[in-house]
Amino acid sequence: MKSFRPTPPARPGFSLVEVTLAIGIVGVAILSLVGILGSTFQQVDDIMQTNRALAGVTRLVSALDNPRTIILHKSGDTAGVTANNQYLHQGSASFNPALDPSPTSLPASNFDLVYRLLCRAKDTSVANGVWLYVYERKLVSATSDFTGTNYTLSANPAVMEVASARSNGDNFTAIGASARNVVGVPMRVRLSLSKLLHGQRYQINPVTGEPTNDRYVAGSTDLPVDPNQYPLAYLPVVAEFFPHDYADASVFKSAAATPLLVQNIVISR
Repeated sequence: MKSFRPTPPARPGFSLVEVTLAIGIVGVAILSLVGILGSTFQQVDDIMQTNRALAGVTRLVSALDNPRTIILHKSGDTAGVTANNQYLHQGSASFNPALDPSPTSLPASNFDLVYRLLCRAKDTSVANGVWLYVYERKLVSATSDFTGTNYTLSANPAVMEVASARSNGDNFTAIGASARNVVGVPMRVRLSLSKLLHGQRYQINPVTGEPTNDRYVAGSTDLPVDPNQYPLAYLPVVAEFFPHDYADASVFKSAAATPLLVQNIVISR
């Protein structure tokens, strides 16, 4: 006697429309995920840049308190790789006004050096804004940083460093960063006088020794060149931090960019 087994029901496949729809849904999900990841990576990068700028604030304040630690690129040294660069006070004669007019007979105080550096920074224009670079360095050999009046590029064991970006040494190149053992992205900082000076009596009458009635107008008034003619016991400045992309100074100085961080700093006598 023959037995009959029931034939299993046919298993229907997917239609072309269903397959196309599924691929479309998966594609939209992938694109959404890529967009989320891209936004997340950008946020992480922004946070890292901000943290680097915040770390740079501490180093910048310390450098402005002791400007003799600020590096000055030698005139004409666009690569930043020579072994005879100078610190800020050693190249003071290249500035106008000179930062340390009588370095031998009457060395300028730290406040006087910074004051002369910033007394013309009445606004953020190309002509008046003062630029510095702040960056982190690898720890290298602990040999002496000085050889006479020069410093050795590979010797300074400082973890954070500030370099001047003025005169012919405006450009801090990738080659210069490599020579300085820079870690990560340097920050370029634009310094200008704070609007807190607005309305303040800003100069001393040389005859009476008392402050004149002239009032400072933010953005248009020049401070006296001689710090002895400046009556206030402090100098308020604004520091704007930008990530340094090794652009030429002629480009970034005139570019309208939004700073990553803005910090008010008060420099005391």
